[in-house]
Amino acid sequence: MLQTFIIQRRHAERYRVIVRTLMRHGLGGLVGPVDVGGRIRQRLPGLSRPLDPARDALRRSRPVHLREALEELGPAFVKLGQILSTRADLLPPAYIAELERLQDQVPSEPFAAIRLTVESELGTTIESGFWRFEEVPLAAASIGQVHAAVLPDGTPVVVKVQRADVDATIAEDLDILADMARVGEARSTLLRQADVVGLVKEFSWTIRAELDYRREAANADLFHTALNDNTTVRIPRSCPTHSSRRVLTMERIDGDRIDRLAQRAETAVSAPDIARRLVATTADQVLRIGLFHADPHAGNFVVCDNGALGILDFGMVGTIDERLRERLILLAIAVSERDSSRIVDELSLLGVLSPGWDRRLMERDVSHLVSQYVGASLRELPLSMILTDVMSLIRRHGIRMPSELALLAKTASMLEALSRRLDPDINVIAVVDPMIRGALREFYSPGFWASRFKLLPLDTMLLTASMPGHIQRLLSRIDRNDLTFHVHYDELPETLRSLNGMVNRLAVAIMTAAAWLGTIVIFLAVDPDLAAFPGFLFMLVFAVLGGMVVYGMYSVWRSGR
Repeated sequence: MLQTFIIQRRHAERYRVIVRTLMRHGLGGLVGPVDVGGRIRQRLPGLSRPLDPARDALRRSRPVHLREALEELGPAFVKLGQILSTRADLLPPAYIAELERLQDQVPSEPFAAIRLTVESELGTTIESGFWRFEEVPLAAASIGQVHAAVLPDGTPVVVKVQRADVDATIAEDLDILADMARVGEARSTLLRQADVVGLVKEFSWTIRAELDYRREAANADLFHTALNDNTTVRIPRSCPTHSSRRVLTMERIDGDRIDRLAQRAETAVSAPDIARRLVATTADQVLRIGLFHADPHAGNFVVCDNGALGILDFGMVGTIDERLRERLILLAIAVSERDSSRIVDELSLLGVLSPGWDRRLMERDVSHLVSQYVGASLRELPLSMILTDVMSLIRRHGIRMPSELALLAKTASMLEALSRRLDPDINVIAVVDPMIRGALREFYSPGFWASRFKLLPLDTMLLTASMPGHIQRLLSRIDRNDLTFHVHYDELPETLRSLNGMVNRLAVAIMTAAAWLGTIVIFLAVDPDLAAFPGFLFMLVFAVLGGMVVYGMYSVWRSGR
């Protein structure tokens, strides 16, 4: 992952903590290539002990050590690991499975610090803002902790309060990750192809958005509005008067955790019913709302006394815009028809294929994958099997999945695992299949396309009205010989370096050959009267031409080209 990084003095202490943590978990192999010339040990006192990449590596697997190291390094690295757990197109399955277990449970913040944050954010005392506020938190994580409370009007709520120093800690870690990504890309073609700089930028945007609780409140309100007519699902409403960027107050939904449903003596709904409702609700979010809950673990779902499914925590959500939804529907049509060529076309239009991809090879592998399921009903296949095969193909061809699709694939995998804990016989695809077919029928309906073409006449008229002016300006630039084209080729610097190297070697070879041939010709052309001195002349000419060759090689080396 790491090749080298530049030590910045203002982050020296944090770099020291990162290196020591990696070493303690037997991950010194990630640091060894970084410490070029002993730079880290020279500039970070206290790290003179030799790196040991194999230390403690036999007792636990490397994925386990990586997860534990990320948990120790704090909220930014925990969130990075959680984001990477969605990228099955980048990491092997063993790492994905382990990173999905990442937890950020930490000791709770002293209540005095919580009080200070709440009162400074809300501009009032806790006693004035709440009828009751429990000092012992319900849960504590690295970014914030949750307290039970009651509003003055008697409404039971939960209050999520951000830790005091989390902003500065995460900002420093994001700077360090950005530095490592930039330097890593500069030194590694593999990291450039993976676009680690882009991944870090996307991650930085995600975690900064998660630090703003107002965004989570807005997400919860969107879900509440969209699912308000579904009486089998409950979404908590936010309390804007008691919320801010670092404090989030939401309606409290009481119930048992979804994974403890089987332990209840009497329930208003069975575990298999809840499992199917969970899957159907998520599919409805993706296909109809375009916004889905992207962290479906057991702690984020409760079963209320009346049997309703309560959904909690909207810090991590995924979005599916109209264009992506249409492309996914067309991809589903191609898959249902087992049309390999069309599947590859849709993948290309989704923008997930890497530059220079081999279409013939891609079609062959897609055809082979599709043929595995010929004759088998999708209802009979576990979703995890299909996702595993698809992700294997993605990694083999270096396909770059859009972050929305990667998050959706991870959510689907987690959803199937959770629903199987409730009902081992459930088939997620069988539950979702009718909803997908409904989306396909909508896609083929006249009303759908009528809405798409509603503004087409206006767009056509606007384009027609502006076309003469565009054509006139284009012809004018051509007439003035002022039209230029810019072509950007990402691999041009590396290609030029390779060509320069080949030309240099060719030039040196020609110079060497010319020197030897010239020496031989001069030796054979020596006048017979000078026969007593042929050896002297040969050595003199050889020395002069040899010096020219050495000088030419030295010039090439000095120029770096």
